[in-house]
Amino acid sequence: MTAYPIKQLPFAVLPEGGAATWPAADAERWRKARVPAALAPVLGGWLLAALVAVSYVLLFAISSAGAGWHGGSGEGDGTDWLRYPGAVLLTALPLWYRYVPVAAVTAALAVAVEAGLSLALSGGLDTPAVAGYTVVLAACALAFTGGCLRLRARRRQRALTRAAAGARRFPLPKGVPESDGYRGHQAFLGGLALCLLAAVFLAEGLFGDLTASGAAPAYDAVGQQRIGLVLLVAGTTLYGRGHLAYRAARRLHEEPQPALIVGVRAGEPLRLGASQRPWEGVRYWVYADARTTSAPPLIAYESRPRDTRAMTRLLGSGSVYGTGNGHHDVDPHHEPFEAVLYGTLAEGDEVALEYACAEYHRHQQMGRMYATTLAAPLRPDRRHGLGPWEPVDGPARQQQRLQEAAEAEERRRKQAREAEERRRNPRRSPPPSRGGTRDGRSGRADGGGCGGSGPSCGSSCGGGGGGCGGD
Repeated sequence: MTAYPIKQLPFAVLPEGGAATWPAADAERWRKARVPAALAPVLGGWLLAALVAVSYVLLFAISSAGAGWHGGSGEGDGTDWLRYPGAVLLTALPLWYRYVPVAAVTAALAVAVEAGLSLALSGGLDTPAVAGYTVVLAACALAFTGGCLRLRARRRQRALTRAAAGARRFPLPKGVPESDGYRGHQAFLGGLALCLLAAVFLAEGLFGDLTASGAAPAYDAVGQQRIGLVLLVAGTTLYGRGHLAYRAARRLHEEPQPALIVGVRAGEPLRLGASQRPWEGVRYWVYADARTTSAPPLIAYESRPRDTRAMTRLLGSGSVYGTGNGHHDVDPHHEPFEAVLYGTLAEGDEVALEYACAEYHRHQQMGRMYATTLAAPLRPDRRHGLGPWEPVDGPARQQQRLQEAAEAEERRRKQAREAEERRRNPRRSPPPSRGGTRDGRSGRADGGGCGGSGPSCGSSCGGGGGGCGGD
């Protein structure tokens, strides 16, 4: 059986009392409330990574100030631990900015204060060190400004979503996956484990440094610090990302939510097969509606099988959704379909959607229409590759679907015939060649000519000197 989403929502899918539509002007205001592209999570994160890498090169590879990490001049000072927290926060800025902007704002302030004090109070800094601290301050300014603007944009977009939906709030439809029971748990626990492992390495290095205090040469715990830094950056990012995902899922399930009728379209041009449901493993984009052919997509979500519940209830069959009433199926990669969205639309939020799907049996032109629900976190993606679309009416879509079903059936039959042919005529491996005679010359049984391994020249080499090229 193959399932396709229905273009227009049937009345049975709408919540009691109906859901509001999203006017194009309100959706455009929502889209303009985003931060500039240079401060978006992905591009902003890469810009921060470049600045952090440059600062590391200037401060620890070129400047003489980097020698202080290894115990100074070897007089028993030990490894520098005072600057280590700042180095961890600086390294974590790109990932925190992308996934945990709240933490990035706080970290940027702390690193900026430390860099400013180093510039103001440390005398005799060489030129690379001054340039390095200046780059650190630039990275902190970018992270702080971008993080604050992103948090402000989230609040603004949530307010615009609630205003467009009106004052009514609705419970989530039946069958929505209880994502708050698993969302973010793996990242949360994985990040906690990495942080605990980092603590073990750092405790070992600190203990060795303290017990070796006053000894010459000074104890060097930079190795443990480097391992701990990598583990801490990865662990705190996973921990924060998992915690934020769990909180977003909890907010969705804890209280009634605003509801909007939106359009949904698939992003990747993946061809749907007989065993491929249109919602599995595809990144979808939310539109203000499913009617405006030139409207740009607003925000994306990625639907996974765990987050989707198909056939939650039967909506109708046969003439209930016949051609001409807008209840025909569509190819979601070519045009959007209507869905009811529950929740607020903003980067990092989680929403629930409900839409109708028609499921067809093989060789049947009509099937049954079911409701499908899902819960998915919203992604901060901006590049979608989707352009204007053209609507396909019910009869044309029906012919297209039947043609696709016939092609899929023909491919299935061809594969079955090839499998049956391979079963009847299994491929036979050539018999292994037998070795030569005791005196090292190839015998008649191996089919070779004079010399053993070469191809046969067409005459026997078994006699006394009667072989190919013999005397």
